[in-house]
Amino acid sequence: MDAQLLRSIWPVFSAETREQIQAIGSKVLGLEGPAQAREPDLLPSLRRLVHSVKGSAASLGLDDIEQVVHAIEDGLADFQPEDRLPRDAVESMLRGLSAIEGAMARGDAGQSPVVDGLGALLASLGREGAVTAPAGAQGGTVAKGMDSLESLEAALGALCSPDVPDRSAVVRTAVERARALKAAAEAAGVPKVASLAEAAALGFTRMEPGGDSAGMAASDVAGTLVDLRAALQASGPGGAGAVERAVEALRTVPAPAAAEGSGVHASPSSLQESRGTADRTVRVSVKTLESLALQVELLMAGRAQQARRGEAHRAMMDGMHEVLLHLERASSQLTMSGGGPALEPLRAGLGLMRGLQKRLLGLARDSHRDGEQLSLVAQVARDDLRDLRMVPASQVLEPLRRTVREVSARLNKDVSLDLVGGDVRLDRRILDALKDPLLHLVRNAIDHGLESTAERRAVGKSEVGRLSVRVEPRGTRMAVVVEDDGAGLSPERVRSTAVRRGLLTAEAAAKLSDAQAARLVFQPGFSTREQVTATSGRGVGLDVVQATAQRLQGSVDVDFTAGRGTRFTVDLPLTLAAALGLLVRTGTTVSAIPSDCVKRVLRLTPADVGTVAGRVVARVDGEQLTFLPLAESIGLPRLPMALDSGKLQTAALLSVGEDRVLFAIDEVVGQQEIVVRSLGRHVQGVRHLAGAAVLDDGRVVPVLNATELVRAARPETRSTSTQSTRPRILVCDDALTTRFAMKSLLEIAGYPVVTAADGEEAWGVLERTPCQLVVSDWQMPRLDGVGLARRIKSHPALHRTPIILVTSLDSPEDRAAGLEAGADGYLVKREVERGKLLELVRQLLPAS
Repeated sequence: MDAQLLRSIWPVFSAETREQIQAIGSKVLGLEGPAQAREPDLLPSLRRLVHSVKGSAASLGLDDIEQVVHAIEDGLADFQPEDRLPRDAVESMLRGLSAIEGAMARGDAGQSPVVDGLGALLASLGREGAVTAPAGAQGGTVAKGMDSLESLEAALGALCSPDVPDRSAVVRTAVERARALKAAAEAAGVPKVASLAEAAALGFTRMEPGGDSAGMAASDVAGTLVDLRAALQASGPGGAGAVERAVEALRTVPAPAAAEGSGVHASPSSLQESRGTADRTVRVSVKTLESLALQVELLMAGRAQQARRGEAHRAMMDGMHEVLLHLERASSQLTMSGGGPALEPLRAGLGLMRGLQKRLLGLARDSHRDGEQLSLVAQVARDDLRDLRMVPASQVLEPLRRTVREVSARLNKDVSLDLVGGDVRLDRRILDALKDPLLHLVRNAIDHGLESTAERRAVGKSEVGRLSVRVEPRGTRMAVVVEDDGAGLSPERVRSTAVRRGLLTAEAAAKLSDAQAARLVFQPGFSTREQVTATSGRGVGLDVVQATAQRLQGSVDVDFTAGRGTRFTVDLPLTLAAALGLLVRTGTTVSAIPSDCVKRVLRLTPADVGTVAGRVVARVDGEQLTFLPLAESIGLPRLPMALDSGKLQTAALLSVGEDRVLFAIDEVVGQQEIVVRSLGRHVQGVRHLAGAAVLDDGRVVPVLNATELVRAARPETRSTSTQSTRPRILVCDDALTTRFAMKSLLEIAGYPVVTAADGEEAWGVLERTPCQLVVSDWQMPRLDGVGLARRIKSHPALHRTPIILVTSLDSPEDRAAGLEAGADGYLVKREVERGKLLELVRQLLPAS
């Protein structure tokens, strides 16, 4: 097919095919159950879907996808409606669908949409003529393959750093190395290594944009590299020579060629323009919908400003009326006193003014009527656009069936999945953002929450673990609940893990309540898994869930019962479009609070407020509620309250779920429709902020995250904000491998780490990011370690920052020069692996 034509068709094809693949997967799982429990039209509708996908792929020349779908169609050809589809056939078909999704992802990224391991996949589906790799060609990939793997691991470590000098260059290098390893493995006859290398290349491509999606991709890449290492080690030494020669031959190739036999006649770049669009369309582009929505919101804001001007115009008309009354009185007095030459001009002027007043009143009425009509049209357009953006939750729930099936099979656990609330309609932006966090919650529940079959049998539970994912509408908000009936979260294990990873001291961990300890699972890098596997242990997941919820103006919480299970609840709005906001003033700051979370605004007397168990409470309708100054809760200076002088205190009652909290405010300024705008990544860590909004008078006000404010006000969560912090360490070395090795060593010990490639870059990091210790190489370009040490020690704000020089220079003169420059520690690189680095870090940071 012509490249230009394929580029124009791809977004539509990709969006439609993804929906069809999701439906095919659900229907294939349905065929595994008893015939009497199925929909009457299940098998015919499944065959129609499969045939449609096959035809679409064939028409675009996508041979790999067409062959896989054709094999699935052949497997369904002889299936009878009263039969059950065998388990191995179901799993083969699901693997085929996953392989197609992988090919679609490559197409979305501008690459050739080839299917990994096509021959073996077709063979598992029973397709005649399937090509399998020669058994005799299986060989080891230990030598150069391990070198390539180490470089990929180093690239992953660099990309996980918050300060990457050239992210695109690192990604490009990693992708080239992964593709070279793939080609080498194919040449050596090791298809499993080739498949994993291609998956790693695709994962690195997804990491390039950064943000939360890069964190998700990093988790997948880490799992792929774990599997790749195992596959390389399993290949043994027999094929190492072949792979070594192939890698050397490919080392100078700038970019691997497209796989032969893909049937795609367009270059990889021909799909580049469609990158990331296929999964974000609802028959029309989401970007177009967003643009239309923005214009409608601007129209609504303009109408609100027009209404304000109308109010000002009416006020001027009232003033004009008063002036006319005064002039008429003056005219009457002149008439009674005999008048004069000025009387007639005055009467003429009054007549003209009365005529103008009448015409202005008519214009004001017409303007008001037109404004009301415009408001109605804009409101209808907004509602229609909002409905257009709303999609059923089943689009994010149904794919979980395949995820549960694959993960439970990998972990050898029997899991029953219940999906509830698929018909609840959500904003498409929320739905898209929920996909990866929900996937992490489900994987976490299967791996960490549900026990093995033997463990469940031993405690008298059903051997089949139950996992429930529910979408529950709650007024203008909704909750996504992931609940399992496993052993329940263990606070003791969480505490010990936090101490071991350096997130808390043993004394601080002991002081935590069980609820406080449970929330540590949302800390970045937290994982109770000792071994890194393809499913867990990489420390990426639940922290991303919390970050996503906060970005969507929501929150996430965890509840558990020992021996009975764990429940994660993500509270979110139904839509991110405009909402009603209550404007409140605290001191000189005006903030907006979503009105759906404000239940009441009331006045408290000093007699209503007291102290219970060390916390301030207020009595409302016979109930004692936590009472806090809003200014203090959002990080503003605490000002005297009206209660301090015996006066009435205004307070807003915020309610989220079962939690209710009173916040002291100075004044309610008003209420109006607001459109919440993101404040960017620089303030993502400010949990109480949902964004900002522009008022109809042009002022910009912060929009508060009510769910996070209420959660933070709980007695068990207050005063813990500083307990889980650890000193941040800057690692500076121009060698990528050394930098990654030291970074990994420190992160395993529980320290947050940022990296730099030379002294100048390190200095830039220090100016932007507070670091409590610096570990630096000596010999580096631009600014070496000694120069960096001198610059740090001469800086008025940074001179107390400890610095450790790690170098291969080991002479007494070199040590003396380093210590003279201000270094607080000096290590030779061979001492790093012996534990000397961690020992010295702990000495210089005794409080950690």
